[in-house]
Amino acid sequence: MTYTYQKIALRDDSAKRIGYATNQILRKEDNAVIPFDPENTNYQEYLAWVADGNTPDDEPEDSGES
Repeated sequence: MTYTYQKIALRDDSAKRIGYATNQILRKEDNAVIPFDPENTNYQEYLAWVADGNTPDDEPEDSGES
């Protein structure tokens, strides 16, 4: 299966995006949050995906708003 990934936004109290998490990534197909841990096989797969020239999507602006 081919996976795609998305950055996880950091948000302030008003749900405004203020940046992105630097220690985890979201695998979109199953909503798995993958920690940036060199021992984690999911993280190793993500790094291989990036090495193949892929780039994770930005989280949509409105995804954190209610």
